Amino acid sequence: MKLNAQGPLVGIRILEVCEGQSGPYCGALLSDLGAEVIKIESREGDYTRRLGPHKRGESAYFISYNRGKQSVALDLAKEKAREIVRELTKHCDVFLENLDPGEIGALGLDYETIEKINPSIIYGSVSCYGRTGPLADRVGNDIVAEAMSGHTFANGSPDGPPEPLGIAISDHCGGTELAWAILCAYVNKMLTGNGQYVDVSVSDKCISIAENVLVCATVGDIVRGRTGGYNFNCGPYGVFQAADGAYAIGCGSDEMWAKISNSLGRPELLKADGWSNNTERGRNHSTHMIPLMTDWGKDKKRDGIVEIMRDQNSIPCGACLTHKEVQKDAHYRMRQTISDIEQPKAGKVSVASPFAGKMTDTRPAIQGPAPLLGEHNETILAMLLSYTKDEIERLYDAGVLVQDLDPRQPE
Repeated sequence: MKLNAQGPLVGIRILEVCEGQSGPYCGALLSDLGAEVIKIESREGDYTRRLGPHKRGESAYFISYNRGKQSVALDLAKEKAREIVRELTKHCDVFLENLDPGEIGALGLDYETIEKINPSIIYGSVSCYGRTGPLADRVGNDIVAEAMSGHTFANGSPDGPPEPLGIAISDHCGGTELAWAILCAYVNKMLTGNGQYVDVSVSDKCISIAENVLVCATVGDIVRGRTGGYNFNCGPYGVFQAADGAYAIGCGSDEMWAKISNSLGRPELLKADGWSNNTERGRNHSTHMIPLMTDWGKDKKRDGIVEIMRDQNSIPCGACLTHKEVQKDAHYRMRQTISDIEQPKAGKVSVASPFAGKMTDTRPAIQGPAPLLGEHNETILAMLLSYTKDEIERLYDAGVLVQDLDPRQPE
């Protein structure tokens, strides 16, 4: 158990054989909830360590998904290294993996093998297509899952090509799905004593989060097209320009439109043809709503519009913040959505907790910095496997254990 850990999952130990985003994001979420997460890395380390930007050799990308974890780095091409991983599973409650199809089996770390070593293990797997089905043996990643689930086709300008969302939404949703599925399996284990295999498909999750679009496609034979971010079923619902930036407003009802039209100084639009109901406003968003909102906001400050709409009239409205603004926002700071951690080389770094829930008793928290490569080799092997100092030194000499506590800034 990690010292000074806090949160509802304190006492649960997780072995993570993951790299990239989906699996590590799941591990980070569980770490924030208090679980001890031991990250197994290859000789080269998680490939995100090599993705920029870097500060004093530490990757912002790696920090984002791996803070609060402990790193054990091994040359997994060596059988002794794989044997150590299997030995560690005896002391863990959960095993996470997100490797390419067939890779985890080739390492001898598949569920069938691990379940024989630890029958009560909860084994979580997350991949683009899942571990069953016609595409199970195909590789994929976040942007592919986004495309295969219909998101890309429906995103972008009406007169432009399909566009990705621009953030790793698929992997984040898949990682979150795996986390709560593992917790469900853990509750069942508490009741029955049985472990089990949990298989999450990132593309499956992308389809499920757009369920209403799927139902529209089947009930109304409607193919959701590209709208440029506006909603054809209601309005004003989208992003509009102010004099110094942009803001979002979401009108989902005719009652809300009454508030908005009054705030715009245009109460006559409440009952005007083409404006009076959601269907008309959605259909006329290009000819009616965009010109109206653009003209009204062209000489007003972004934050002033938010004050008029949100603060004075209780209308759903918010500024389109940059990530620098999000980093400093007082609301997110107070809720500890954004926190600062001290990295061993990079220094102070602002990170966002993947766990958005707040609890009054067992309070989740970011458990610490992201580890350097193999930083916890000695601690974990001595504590869990009772390796002596001499035995550990021999593993280093044989190239089984790997460590890099002084990463250099990439060229």
